[in-house]
Amino acid sequence: MNIAVITAKGNNSQLANKNLIKICGKSFIEHQFEAAKNCNLIDFVYISSNDVNIIYESEKIGLSVIRRPDELSQPDTNHGDVITHIVEELEKIHDEINTITILLGNTLMVTPDDIQNCITNVNSSDKVDSSMTVWKAQDDHPLRSMKINDNGFLESYLNVKNVDTNRQSYEDVYYYDQGPWTFKMKSFKKYQIERKGPGPWWWMAKNCKPEVRYWVTGRDIHDNMDVRISEFWQKNIK
Repeated sequence: MNIAVITAKGNNSQLANKNLIKICGKSFIEHQFEAAKNCNLIDFVYISSNDVNIIYESEKIGLSVIRRPDELSQPDTNHGDVITHIVEELEKIHDEINTITILLGNTLMVTPDDIQNCITNVNSSDKVDSSMTVWKAQDDHPLRSMKINDNGFLESYLNVKNVDTNRQSYEDVYYYDQGPWTFKMKSFKKYQIERKGPGPWWWMAKNCKPEVRYWVTGRDIHDNMDVRISEFWQKNIK
């Protein structure tokens, strides 16, 4: 059994009710719901939320709700703690869950194929624990990163000297792009204590297989410019 869960909390400080903003007549949540619902490998779709407006709109379009406690709905709440709560709640409802796919409620840049590809990656080998969408960065490579020092001037963030300006000379580097996180239930349980996932995404367990997408496919929304980019993607690129 493969389950998808959209995560969406209320009380957004940067852009009010951003999960419910409508693009092409549908909220971000509804776009994510349709992507999951139209993936042939997904058996059930849920949403995790604490917000009464999000819950109301979700139930209206047929989404099953995992009610999230307020302590897991704060600005500084760790997404891993939210996912742990999701896993615990799903275990009360379903037996023998194979994979769980987490979808963010503040992006619509996910297609059924993205979800299917991540699930397929996870099931491709016993050695694979999870799969997430990423994009390859060269312009935004860590070797090119800078910070503003105490005197107000730019300096190398990594303090690396004599970095080549030729982007092709750098080792390939990848960033998570706000798309699907798919993980095996058994892998999550196995590595939950050790937290061996790549970077801060410990719930992805030890061996995470990448699904590479185009930049900037997985942009989420923080302001009105992001909303307009999402609208452009929905109308012209999807």
